[in-house]
Amino acid sequence: MKILMGPVLSFRGYDAATNRWKLTALMVTKNGPPGDISFTGDVQVPTASATLLWQLGDRAAYSFSFEAPLADTPTTLTYSPAPDTYYDIHLPSRDHAPNMSYASCNGFSSQKVMKGVDVKNKMWLEMAGRHDQAPYHLMLLGGDQVYADSVWEVVPSIKTWNALPNAKANKATFTKPMESQLERFYFDLYTERWAQPEVAQMMATVPAISMWDDHDIFDGWGSYPPERQNCDVFQGIGKIATHAFGVFQQHLSPETEKPAFYLAPDHGFSVGHIVGSTAILSVDMRSERTQRQVLSPDHWDKIYDWLSKLENIDHLFVMSSIPVVYPDFNVLETLLGAVPGQQELEDDLQDHWSSRSHKGERSRMVHRLFKIQETGIRVTILSGDVHVAAFGMLENNRTEYIGQTRVINQLISSAIVHPAPGKMVLFALTHLLDNEKEIDPSIISRMGTFPGTNTKFVGARNFLSLEPDTSRARPRYWAHWIAENEDEPFTKVIHPVENEFPV
Repeated sequence: MKILMGPVLSFRGYDAATNRWKLTALMVTKNGPPGDISFTGDVQVPTASATLLWQLGDRAAYSFSFEAPLADTPTTLTYSPAPDTYYDIHLPSRDHAPNMSYASCNGFSSQKVMKGVDVKNKMWLEMAGRHDQAPYHLMLLGGDQVYADSVWEVVPSIKTWNALPNAKANKATFTKPMESQLERFYFDLYTERWAQPEVAQMMATVPAISMWDDHDIFDGWGSYPPERQNCDVFQGIGKIATHAFGVFQQHLSPETEKPAFYLAPDHGFSVGHIVGSTAILSVDMRSERTQRQVLSPDHWDKIYDWLSKLENIDHLFVMSSIPVVYPDFNVLETLLGAVPGQQELEDDLQDHWSSRSHKGERSRMVHRLFKIQETGIRVTILSGDVHVAAFGMLENNRTEYIGQTRVINQLISSAIVHPAPGKMVLFALTHLLDNEKEIDPSIISRMGTFPGTNTKFVGARNFLSLEPDTSRARPRYWAHWIAENEDEPFTKVIHPVENEFPV
């Protein structure tokens, strides 16, 4: 048996009633299953045995489930997945807010883009250094944990299909060769990308809450015209990408029943977690996406039902892979189309909340988030996707709004690996686009000046460090953007709602 990738940790929730911090670990092996995982350190837990999730020839993905109690002070759980190999998992103290990182866009959209980057995983090393100083308890991964866009070039049957005229391609059947080649493609993509040492070290030591975005399937998934999106081959690709996402990012096989923290298990992978007075909502914006919707109404209803039952919560972090507050990408597309050589934004420009067909759904979501904040819970949106660091705000000026603060902050951190867009794009974002708009009567969306700068967008690879001030009865969070080639972080403080500093 040989370990090809892993362990990769996933957070499976905190059960306050039994005081159990629940985790799984994923490993990919060749020629046989891995042995049991053993544990030492401050906390003693039973050994964990492997469960097969996906067998592909002589390789297979296995998961291990285990849990540990939290103490009154931070503790360390040390585990060994193989002889002479040890990793430390840092557990928070009971009832205290977790120390968290947030990252997105872990890869490259093309070989051309990749060749322009010298130290490809530099920001993962930066995160590891920060983890050594103040350990992270959770790692929030906001989308594009892998880039699958090479599917059109390296999967022979898909490359042949993609060269067909659209009408013929849309009528083609998804074949067995396509299925087997795609299974190998996605299995290899995760195994090879996540086996890179800088990525592997963090994934083996900090449990993740992961949500996918389009590049985990392929660029623009869900935003294609219906005749393309719903054709047999597209749906076949999507099914296998979903299987791979379920195994590698969610530690689920297709036969696995989703645990209770999946809020709408029949609709996708949206999850809700509560750790102390911090709640984390990770919204699946890909499973049901079409040109007409992001989530189905029933999916939203189940999310809102969970939100309405939150009690004794100071902070709610909402993971929205696509920014809720951002300049209108449709306008940006028009501007860039007039400039030769500047069309290379790395995401589908119409794949955003500012798309006309999604604005109504966004408005309803924003109203519901403000209703949550009216109850005294600070709402903060975490987003990625756009390959810049930025800060946005939603401001509610409606007369009937009774919240103690009228602002919901949005923190954009992107990308941890993919380079920033070119200077022309950054110039257009900063100077040519309307960064303030009324998204609904008396509700304003605007990009704010990025903390510690005189600009709104920082074009550098980055990740977020979300660090609670636990010396206070109701903790505030310090949000630090750690950006490439910057000596100091960019910092914003997120106060609880009742604080005298309401913004």
